[in-house]
Amino acid sequence: MSNNQRWEQFTVLESDLDYLANFLVETEKPSTLDALAHELTVHRYEQLTSMVEDTLAQGRTYRPGEVYHVDETVVFPHLSNLTGKVTSVRVGRNPEFDPFSVIRVRTVDGLEREFAAELTQPHPLNSASYLPDDEVSADTVYGIHGEGIRNKLLRALGISKQFVTVGEKWFIRDLLVDISPGQVNICEAVLDMAAGGPVATPALLAEIDLPAEVTEPLRLFSLERALLHDSRFDEVGPAGQVVWYLRDLEPTEVLETPALLRYQPIPYNRQVLDESMLSLETQAADEWSEVTGSLGAGRATPSDSPVTIVLNYPHWRSGTLPLALHVANFFPTARITDRIRFSFVDDESGEEFPGWVVRGGRYVYGLSDWYKANGVIAGSFVDLSRGDEPGQIRIGTRSIRSQRREWLRTVTSEGDNLIFEVTRVPVSCEFDELAAVAVDSPKEIDALRGRFARASLESLLDRAFGGLAGLSLQRAVHAMTLYSVLNLIRRVPPAPMLAALAVSPKYMSLGDNYWAYQGEE
Repeated sequence: MSNNQRWEQFTVLESDLDYLANFLVETEKPSTLDALAHELTVHRYEQLTSMVEDTLAQGRTYRPGEVYHVDETVVFPHLSNLTGKVTSVRVGRNPEFDPFSVIRVRTVDGLEREFAAELTQPHPLNSASYLPDDEVSADTVYGIHGEGIRNKLLRALGISKQFVTVGEKWFIRDLLVDISPGQVNICEAVLDMAAGGPVATPALLAEIDLPAEVTEPLRLFSLERALLHDSRFDEVGPAGQVVWYLRDLEPTEVLETPALLRYQPIPYNRQVLDESMLSLETQAADEWSEVTGSLGAGRATPSDSPVTIVLNYPHWRSGTLPLALHVANFFPTARITDRIRFSFVDDESGEEFPGWVVRGGRYVYGLSDWYKANGVIAGSFVDLSRGDEPGQIRIGTRSIRSQRREWLRTVTSEGDNLIFEVTRVPVSCEFDELAAVAVDSPKEIDALRGRFARASLESLLDRAFGGLAGLSLQRAVHAMTLYSVLNLIRRVPPAPMLAALAVSPKYMSLGDNYWAYQGEE
């Protein structure tokens, strides 16, 4: 078996876990999966080298071109280190290979086998090297096979009752420092005095009394594990940072998805969407769009590049941003927690204020006051960029120097009806003309939304389309505008809406995502 094959078939043994347990005991420091996998690779590499050296030292390495004598001990590395003693030597008989000899070997398990010797023709076993190549170090092996080793070790550690994990680090369960209920209560009090948080683990550790002879990394690890298993605490730090918050003091909109953002999946036939429709779905950048596969390779924005979001009504009303594909890598991530606290920084004023990533709900919360202060409307451009400090996101609008009034679609309600007009509205920042919509009384629209809760998508589409068509002399409606208005009364990503248009006999495509009403057939 070649070295590559040996590492490709690598399996984690119980003895490997015992070795890693001893390694953690000696270092008294929790370690990452990567550090443990590398340590295990070095250990197994040294084991392999030592084993091969010991085996080869038991006798002569078998080479078909060499001469052997009775009673010599021979090792056959290519046969899983088979070892045996030569019992006889005879002349070989095969015109193709003459002259050569045949040695009979009795193996350690009592079996006898014959092997060619004194071959004059070239043979690969004559030059085979069984010791690891000096140029292939343990680090080289890990560089090539590290991912597979890490994955197998992760499974083994997860099954083992001997190890525990906190975040990205592992340690021995039996050696954790005991954290008493009273000490956990002290941590709660510290967070309460900090208005819920966020507070990093070292600051909490400083307030409780743990044995000084225990290393600080182990004390931190033990405290973090205790807090993770107490429902009063939330770990809300981005990857690489451990930061705590009291769950009861987190914003309600972080603990529960705001009503306007909740999407009930709508079945539809994706096959009816043409290239133009799929392009609009990408442009809309809705967090519930099913475009992960098609966008993952080319359209997901690199995490350091500035991004722009066209704000839709549900997010404007909720004080949130969509966690859409093109910003998914931009906001902080975490290995364990679903809720991550970070800081927004206003592009113009430099003011810093808290934000929350809620990955399960696919939104970012904390912008209600900022939207009001900056005159943001549904359809406004919101620009995001990296802050100067880790965990900071700069946010800004494309502000207009002096406020002006623009002609915009305005939606109000009258009974159970949506009323559409084009009116002059004061604006403070630039907006997408197809997506922008002004709402004079959001509370009235919210009430209408409640009354339409059980209405079908098709009936809501008819209401929105009819009202928008009346604003145009050509009675044509762009799908982006329809998507924007439809989301006043139902949370709907573009694809189900576009599919409903495509299969309905009531609507006719005019091209470029414009649609017209042609009535029932």
